[in-house]
Formats: sequence, C-alpha cells, structure tokens
Amino acid sequence: MQEKTVPAQRFCSLFIPYLKKDDKVLIFLQKRSKDAKRIPGFFGFWGGGFEGDENPEQALIREVKEELDYVPVDLHYFREYNFSRSKKFVFCSQVDGSFEKQIKILEGDYGKFFNKSEALNEKKIIEEDKIILKDLFDKL
Repeated sequence: MQEKTVPAQRFCSLFIPYLKKDDKVLIFLQKRSKDAKRIPGFFGFWGGGFEGDENPEQALIREVKEELDYVPVDLHYFREYNFSRSKKFVFCSQVDGSFEKQIKILEGDYGKFFNKSEALNEKKIIEEDKIILKDLFDKL
C-alpha cells in the first residue's frame, strides 16, 4: 500500500496596509493576475513565502519590495495563523491617502481598498483570508 505524502506547511508573511477614512477602516488588497501561481484571479494579501533562513519580518520586507517597490513604515506585527497548509505571519501598517502614489504594483493586476463589508462579502477572497480580515477589522 502506497502512503500519502502530506504537503509541507508553507510559511509566509503577509502585509496589510490599511487606511482610516471617515470613521471607517479600508484594507488594501492585491488583485492577483489570472496566471498567478497561487489563487489566480482572486484578491489576496501582499507578501509571500519565506526564502532560506529568513525570519517573518525579513520575508515580509523582501516580498513587499518585490511586489510594491515599497518599504513599509511603522510596521506592526498583528498575529500568527496556523492553517493546515500554511503558517501565516500577519503584519499591518496604517497608510495615508497618498499611499497609492507611493507604491508601484509589480505583481498582480492592481490593488484595491475594501471596507469590512466589501471584503467579507467578496466572492474572490478565500475563506482563510476572510478569517484574518475579520479579526483585523474587529481589532482596528
């Protein structure tokens, strides 16, 4: 009998820029391209998997630079999530209204700000990410 191999758990760091506007919190997500390796055509977080012996913050800084040509300012560690196939280290940073002028989208189709209702009702956001989004919106 052949044994099933369980895929290794992927370690990744996620960056969630957020904006406070008119007593509402808006979170900036990436629209993944249709040919993306993971979850093509969906909205998701900026960031990605660890390389070599990176720690969560090093992986995050590298990934955000690669994806947005941006170095996060006033970065805060939010929480770690342990899902069956991934361990996600979540960081957030409050940005201002000029954020979109400070970045250059280098991966994915574009970025978009979502309020809580829009994010939690968006069909093209996976359930794992909605768990993280709900927690973050509730905290902010």
